[in-house]
Amino acid sequence: MRRTGENDMMHRLGIFLWVSLLALLLLPACQQQRFPGPPAPAVVLDIGHFVESPGARTPGRINGRYITECEFWYEYSYYTKRVIEAAGYRCVICNRGNKPEKEPCRSYAERAGVLHLRHPDEHGRRYPSRYVPDRVACGIISADFAVYRKAPAVVFLHHNSTSRYWRRNATKSIILANRHNGSPLAQSIADSLNSRVLNHGMPNRGTRCTVQTRYTDASRGGGWLNVCDDAGIPAAVVEAAFLNNRQHARYLADPANARRYAEAVGYGVVNYLRRRSGVLHRRRNLNEPDEGSFGYARESRRIEVPGAKCLL
Repeated sequence: MRRTGENDMMHRLGIFLWVSLLALLLLPACQQQRFPGPPAPAVVLDIGHFVESPGARTPGRINGRYITECEFWYEYSYYTKRVIEAAGYRCVICNRGNKPEKEPCRSYAERAGVLHLRHPDEHGRRYPSRYVPDRVACGIISADFAVYRKAPAVVFLHHNSTSRYWRRNATKSIILANRHNGSPLAQSIADSLNSRVLNHGMPNRGTRCTVQTRYTDASRGGGWLNVCDDAGIPAAVVEAAFLNNRQHARYLADPANARRYAEAVGYGVVNYLRRRSGVLHRRRNLNEPDEGSFGYARESRRIEVPGAKCLL
């Protein structure tokens, strides 16, 4: 009887260990379907692109290294976040990709507390928002994360580029805004960059940063901005620095200047949060299509996107 009891106990222990191992193996897959962190309201900063596909890059080395928009914001979003938190606001940084395994981005991510959403987009693949399935875009999971966190504001951190070759002429620095809620936030960021960075250390031949709204289906950033707009979240995409502008790149290659640039974005967010007023717009009927709905653009009518809702 004792031997039988011991065998039974060992059998149950084996089953327990097997189930525990299976749970550990499935954990990454489960985490990929869920957003990390508690759903407390927080300003969301999204690092554009991901380490395997880092976005815009300088045509050549500056001070011995290339600058890519993804690695830049891994390093310097920390300073944007620090400005916002010092003003008393909760702030989180996210990225659509997986946690970087290589330096220096791994250390940058740990310092800034970056939350990785584990949804890198292969070959620019577009997919629908889980909250508003007629909004379709590459990288739209970051906008969904902002909705999940009930963000009072979300800023998508990017740089711009117009060529694979160096240019020296003035560039049209812009902050993109969602149509109904984003202009005050975007204008506040533009004002901060204009007063602290552009033509104040970063040469731009007197040209100032301006605001543009974007909401049309298949337009760059339009899907993210529409998801946030539908939820009543002010959103902006920073496209003020051009990495193929040699003077912009030289400015950003200096660590003190790069911190100043990142902090200027943070001050713009803080100034907006302190001055915000009025009722935010929310999309009343998610079954009523508009210019941002999937299928409005000819490009969208030519492709199939699993899970996308076509209202047109």
